[in-house]
Amino acid sequence: MLWKPIAPGVFLFRDSCNVYALEGPAGMVVVDAGTGAWLDALRELPKPPVALLCTHFFRDHSAGAAAAARAGVPVYVPEYEQAIFADPVQHFRQRETYIIYDNLWDLFAPIQPTPVAGVLRDYERLRLAGLELEIVPLPGATISQSGIAATLADGRKVIFCGEAIHSPGKLPRVAPLQYNYNDLSGALQCHDSAQRLREAVPAVLLPSLGVPILANTDDALAQLQANLRALVSVRPGMTDSLDFRASEPLKKITDHVWLDTHSVANTWYVISESGKALAIDYGYQTETLAWSGYAKPERRRALLHGLGGLKAQFGIEKLDVVLVSHFHDDHVCGIPVLQRVFGTQCWCPENVADLLEHPEAHCFPCNWPVAATIDRRLPLDETFTWEEYTFHLAPMSGHTRFAALIGFEADGRRFAHTGDQYFFDGHDNFAQRRRSQNHVYRNGALLDGYAQSGKWMAQWRPEIVLQGHQSAFHTDDAFFAHIAGWETDYATLHRQLLPLGDEEVHFDLDSWGGWLWPYRTHLATPEPFTLTATVRNPLPEAAVLTVRLVGPEGWVGETKTLSADARAEVACELSITPSGPCRRQPIAVELTAAGQPFGQVTEALVTIGEGEF
Repeated sequence: MLWKPIAPGVFLFRDSCNVYALEGPAGMVVVDAGTGAWLDALRELPKPPVALLCTHFFRDHSAGAAAAARAGVPVYVPEYEQAIFADPVQHFRQRETYIIYDNLWDLFAPIQPTPVAGVLRDYERLRLAGLELEIVPLPGATISQSGIAATLADGRKVIFCGEAIHSPGKLPRVAPLQYNYNDLSGALQCHDSAQRLREAVPAVLLPSLGVPILANTDDALAQLQANLRALVSVRPGMTDSLDFRASEPLKKITDHVWLDTHSVANTWYVISESGKALAIDYGYQTETLAWSGYAKPERRRALLHGLGGLKAQFGIEKLDVVLVSHFHDDHVCGIPVLQRVFGTQCWCPENVADLLEHPEAHCFPCNWPVAATIDRRLPLDETFTWEEYTFHLAPMSGHTRFAALIGFEADGRRFAHTGDQYFFDGHDNFAQRRRSQNHVYRNGALLDGYAQSGKWMAQWRPEIVLQGHQSAFHTDDAFFAHIAGWETDYATLHRQLLPLGDEEVHFDLDSWGGWLWPYRTHLATPEPFTLTATVRNPLPEAAVLTVRLVGPEGWVGETKTLSADARAEVACELSITPSGPCRRQPIAVELTAAGQPFGQVTEALVTIGEGEF
């Protein structure tokens, strides 16, 4: 027998990794694919397989997945690894292989595509083969590694845990944990995953490399954490990082306003008298963003945070509402997880909502690719209520134009949330602090952006300012002098450097000629399609704009003329007819204003006839 029984209803096949089969009332669930040799021994199992679940993409775990799919076994993979399973060739096209400073083991990926039947989403509960399975996030060997928890026939809890542990106190390999050139960020993630496993209290741990741990699982994981601490102790700052993980999860600002200390971009909680919580922003957990420089969706992971602190402090087990300040991934990536797990509502400023709900349709910076459901679109310059609190939103441009200032009162204090608009360096005393510019031109930077937010701040005059990445500011006259000074610095410096005079021709500070919506189009067959083009008049007077949608040779795009006031943005729909299949083919808008050509000012991407965009 090649399949060895190791626990009630669990069988082990020794391959390039441990391949497990878990028996359910309606069939077998196989965990990890190895080379696929187990497919030739399926007759030994008591029931046929109904699904293959992969804990991560490493080739010694995933090479057999394609063969399993061809044999009719549906393949489920971690949510963040769907693309690397489905289209590894595209992954290798994109991967730098010369100057490598990011040492993630994503070259150890499958070499042939696997049709993906479903994805394993963090915290999700699946029913397969009559079994209830829970997906456990276990970052470590890969950022996106997932475990699968189930209940054995004898009632004990088991977790198929991938490479989270090898045997008591040990990992199968340490090299994949060096995500960057000279770090060990993955070791911190392994330590967190070990803690997550300990909190789950499994009776049995089934690693993909190593030996089944059938007893004393907590001791095995505690030994692993101790050894990981010893490993990272010789690297500057890493022991501090482990200690930070045990720090208090909440910091009190006032009785009903608290900071989530374990959020990358600050999450602020407002607590109601009825025992509900509203969050302002909800992005990455600090402990799972050691790879913050890796700007690829599959290299980041949105996990829950703050809930343990809310439960301990207030008995609150879920968030009622998330209120959004702006659309950047570090502020919003956790919202879809909250919505899926808890049904949390997302309330969003009207100028931000489309970007969260349709991430595929735009290409503004820091765009989280998982859509959030917008439960309430909030007009700017109007008030709204949540529980006993009244909020109002105001337009804000500077760090990004797709943002809103948030004002409210709590505990007798006047608050403002300013997103990532205002940053300071230096002393606690504002009179001695320095202003730290934080505008990002590609976010949509307008010359009057800080004048707009500064006017609102002067009128609202908050006592406490909450923002995206620094502690709460308790304001004084020196603080508001800084806010007024921001407008002068921002406009004066750029007018000195750039041709931004009132009578000059320019596309404002960010140099945007416009944008196309949607940015990404995916069609099954070549056929005409339509996009919305937004373009900006660069002239200091009203003008007729000519806009033309252009593609490669053989594509036929539409041309329209529009009337636009000075500096105004105007929009129209434009269609284009492609000539054949393509993969991420750029098309562009060509702009002429009052007879003066400005070239192809913005682009979009089109895929036709491919399985993936």
